[in-house]
Amino acid sequence: MKTLRQQAPRFVLLAAFAALGFTAPAQAATPAENGQPVCVDKVADFTYLVRVSNPAQRRARLQVVRISDGAVLHEESSRKPSFGEKLNVKQLPDGDYALVVELNNTTHRYPINLRTTVQRNTMVSLATPEVR
Repeated sequence: MKTLRQQAPRFVLLAAFAALGFTAPAQAATPAENGQPVCVDKVADFTYLVRVSNPAQRRARLQVVRISDGAVLHEESSRKPSFGEKLNVKQLPDGDYALVVELNNTTHRYPINLRTTVQRNTMVSLATPEVR
């Protein structure tokens, strides 16, 4: 007969797996769930998911604006209760931009700063020094 001490680890492991099976899968919070009407998430390098909660179904506008001259590079508008878009800014040249969402007479502005950096590495060989 197996003792309780030998069976306890198996029981704990079984209970852990059972608990995993009964929980709901994790999901990203929607703007309404986190209390904010606009939610911006980074989903990959240079790629952002913008979600807007618009329960009043008023006209809402999403723009990507170049700060230097105010040019609107991308625009989407909607009256849907919720909408969004995945934005990839990789092709934009270096500079300062803004993600602007206008909703219910309120403007939500998220600055985007794109800068290309070049890494410079150096390695000193310590194998055989040159002696003069």
